[in-house]
Amino acid sequence: MKKPIWATVLTVVMTATVGIIPAQAAAPSSTPGAAETAGPVDPPLYDETAGGGTVRVNVVTKNRADLPGAATAGTTMQSFETVPVVTLKVNRGGLDKLAGQPGVVSVTEDVPVPPTLESTRALADVPAGAEEAGRGSAIAILDTGVDTGHPYVKDRIVSEACFSPTDPDPDYAATSLCPDGTAAQTGPGAANSGAGPCAAIAECDHGTHVAGIAAGSGKNLAGAPASGVAPAANLIAIQIFSKFSSEDVCGGPEATPCVLSFTSAQIAGLERVQQLKQSGIPVIAANLSLGSGRYTTSCEDDPRKQAITNLFNAGVATVVAAGNNGADAVGAPACVSSAIAVGSTTVDDQLSSFTNRGQLLDLFARGTGVVSSVPGGGYGSKNGTSMAAPYVAGALAVLREAFPEKNLAALESLLKSTGKPITYTGATTPRVDLAKALGQGPGDIVDFNCDGRRDIAIADPDATVSGAAKAGRVQLVYGGGKGNGELSQALPILPSSAAEANDRFGGSLATFDHNLDGCTDLAVGVPGEAIGTEAGAGGVHIVYGSTAGLGQGKATVNLVQGSGIGALAGMSAEAGDRMGEALAAGTTIAGVPYLAMGVPGEDGGGFVNPGAVVYLHGTGLNNVLINQNSEGVPGTMESNDDFGASLAGSPQHLAIGSPGEAIGSLADAGAVAVFNHKLNSAKIPTSIAGLDQNLAELQDGAEAGDTFGFSLSMTTYRPNAAATGTESLLVIGTPGEGTTTVNNTGRIDVIRLTPTGFSQLSGIHQGSTDVSGANEDGDRFGHTVAAVSTNPSAVSTALNTVVAVGVPGEDLGTATDVGGIMVFGLLGKPGDSDVTVHPGRGLPGAPVTGEKVGNALTATGAFLYVGVPDGPTPYGRAHTVPWFNIIAGGSEPVTTYEPGKNGLPATGQRFGAGMR
Repeated sequence: MKKPIWATVLTVVMTATVGIIPAQAAAPSSTPGAAETAGPVDPPLYDETAGGGTVRVNVVTKNRADLPGAATAGTTMQSFETVPVVTLKVNRGGLDKLAGQPGVVSVTEDVPVPPTLESTRALADVPAGAEEAGRGSAIAILDTGVDTGHPYVKDRIVSEACFSPTDPDPDYAATSLCPDGTAAQTGPGAANSGAGPCAAIAECDHGTHVAGIAAGSGKNLAGAPASGVAPAANLIAIQIFSKFSSEDVCGGPEATPCVLSFTSAQIAGLERVQQLKQSGIPVIAANLSLGSGRYTTSCEDDPRKQAITNLFNAGVATVVAAGNNGADAVGAPACVSSAIAVGSTTVDDQLSSFTNRGQLLDLFARGTGVVSSVPGGGYGSKNGTSMAAPYVAGALAVLREAFPEKNLAALESLLKSTGKPITYTGATTPRVDLAKALGQGPGDIVDFNCDGRRDIAIADPDATVSGAAKAGRVQLVYGGGKGNGELSQALPILPSSAAEANDRFGGSLATFDHNLDGCTDLAVGVPGEAIGTEAGAGGVHIVYGSTAGLGQGKATVNLVQGSGIGALAGMSAEAGDRMGEALAAGTTIAGVPYLAMGVPGEDGGGFVNPGAVVYLHGTGLNNVLINQNSEGVPGTMESNDDFGASLAGSPQHLAIGSPGEAIGSLADAGAVAVFNHKLNSAKIPTSIAGLDQNLAELQDGAEAGDTFGFSLSMTTYRPNAAATGTESLLVIGTPGEGTTTVNNTGRIDVIRLTPTGFSQLSGIHQGSTDVSGANEDGDRFGHTVAAVSTNPSAVSTALNTVVAVGVPGEDLGTATDVGGIMVFGLLGKPGDSDVTVHPGRGLPGAPVTGEKVGNALTATGAFLYVGVPDGPTPYGRAHTVPWFNIIAGGSEPVTTYEPGKNGLPATGQRFGAGMR
């Protein structure tokens, strides 16, 4: 008899280089209506047995005690250990018996379904170089098996099993794909698709591809993708497909034979995952990149429901591809409420043309153009919700490592709450943003309007505003096409201020969530602000984010000396204090917001310009003064120290630069004071050390004009898997460093900070062994530094913990002062991981004299932001460069912001001088 395929969904489409998928079968357009489901037996089953034939069915009962009675209706094909389900071969009489059998909940066909594939590209928002991500978890891949010898996944497969039912009935003609030919096999080799029957079938490459997306590692592999989502996670390979030789089942002679999965095999695989979890294997997710049907309401009678729920209760997510019908519905078992249903987006956050969607969808992930492993040691590109689902499975492993205290429900909620909202007809579904879910460091996710999209603030402190030269402005670009905005002191939202010449509004920027409302707040330094008759006294504004945008909610705060509360209230605004010339902000490891504001021209102790820092700790406005006369602060107050001219912070530490500090008789040699955020008895951060180049623990020696500490940057450091996030790496820029023959060539020093001490990891300059470039006059290597951990939850490596170093005086060929950026891993030998970025190499455009690239840098876990305020364009410009391009050699788009384009006003002087 003809056996129609009911509700199959193809969730994978491969490129021509990786095989051919059978034609997609027709599927019902909606969930069956109430009249069709009044009894437990699915109505189409009666049609299939009308001519006297038989059909495989899955019978769900109220409890396991009802199973023996149900089993009398036919021949048992598969039984299970934990769920109230039995798989039978029944005729029409058997269906009638089941229809009247007490305790029977549902009777549905044991439908064989294909993988859910379409064809793909590298995972752009997976933190680059996160080689340790996912350690301590295992991901079960229930699929067509895995090529266990593939270098991308081998050595981390901790368990294998195969559930591949046979059925000689010509309506199925199903044979086993288990390597030993049986219908069930466990142990090494049981799911190896690189051997046995699967090795000769192109469709069997699906499971290897899915496994690589979830947990592949390309470390030291030429030609491999950089990594899957959780490259340190272990894998459990479970083969749940059979080979079918029925043209009716496969969809025609051209598609026969084919590989499909019985629902009963999926249940057996899910039960196997439960057993492994109970045995102590730390399984976090079971991935099912397959499905059938189109459902708009939850399918709670699905035979897999109980097994999926059991796993969820045990802390294991069943992650299921939503299907590739392009429908406002999802397939089964994605429709099960306790499963995580995943749809697919493109790299630019558009819905993939094939993806299912709608109210039952839990998450989107990238599923278009994903490159991953295929059997035989190679790599291929595929599209499909099949590719999106393992992205989520891998993300759960990464989050489990980062947040071991959170349960599965909390991890799923974290993925949803931090995801980027994708709005389409009838629904809004979050697209996984793993970087944001990890919360990568102070100011990493800039979201001024709380919509989950990355926003950017770009400063032009020399801009003319309302006729006032160098009054300064900050341009805002909201993500997701939400438009642009502008901040300046000509706006009424900024209290007690007006745009005045030489204010330099935007001379420094910092981001944090001061009021802990979930929206990013922006601190803006105005170092040239006149207070009364005191020119250049300076000040700082805190502009609060809100759902309506920056400055549209809570009133902006104006912090100046001589007003407010705390230390500021008792200070006197004086000409040249330059409050706000440097800023550092973030949230401490205790969850407390902080803001440090440099006042490098502050007088005190009878000295001129020794400098100071005002430190705000908490959600209020109370603040304290830190200077070199404060309790425990290293160094001696002297004129022109410029204490506070540079600042850097992490959740663990604070660093204050004094580039004008004299070391002995060496003027402007420079020094740096380092603190942790724990407040001492004076209510200021607790001092750890004072650093200068004459310390025995540091390389090199202090020299006049070095300006050690001219630039500072800091990021979190995790030295091993047991570390709890109490350490930081501090990068100190010394652009005035020279040699006996070269002036101002520059250098940087990398310092490891613990809660109570420090040690030097490296000193880097262009004359270092194996480091690109040479020491040259006026290069000013280290003029700016931007350190970042691209995956702070993982153990720090040279690939995931990096620094960008600005070299604005670098010459390129005959073009002088073109500038450039050098990127180094902060661990290991600097020359082993250095990358050079400049116009024509990682940045748009060609080298131009006087461009001075490297004058303005900042970094987040996903992007390096490069300002070019002195470039060949009339007003300056800025670029957003994905770390994926720099570290992993990717080719993601570089975004350029330039006045006069894309809605930005065609005005300014040095646009790009600062960014956040």
